Amino acid sequence: MMHRPSSFLLFVAITALTAPVMANTAKSYIVPTEEQIDTGLKNFGYLAGLALGCVAVDQKAQLETEALNINSQISRTLGSDRAFFYATSFGYGSNIELNQQECTEALANFEKRAAVFHQDTREDK
Repeated sequence: MMHRPSSFLLFVAITALTAPVMANTAKSYIVPTEEQIDTGLKNFGYLAGLALGCVAVDQKAQLETEALNINSQISRTLGSDRAFFYATSFGYGSNIELNQQECTEALANFEKRAAVFHQDTREDK
């Protein structure tokens, strides 16, 4: 049986993705506002889309799968409206062309934020 994280922990994880300052306080269980959650989802989706445009062709399928898995997790815990925010921002970000240095930063930021997302959504066991 798969474990389903609490919506509260997912809210905290998404909020941590919104602002670097909040990433350090996510464990203190600050209750984010609806606007912070929505903004965090949009930013996370946009960053995932940017990362997709920066990976090699043979890595695109893996990143797309990860983005879909994240979107599914958002949908299960926060609903389809919020998953839509993530997905549309992902699509927008995937159409942006970045130079090599920007790609390096985008990939590093996506990996870091995805790791925080996965860690926070799996902690409530």
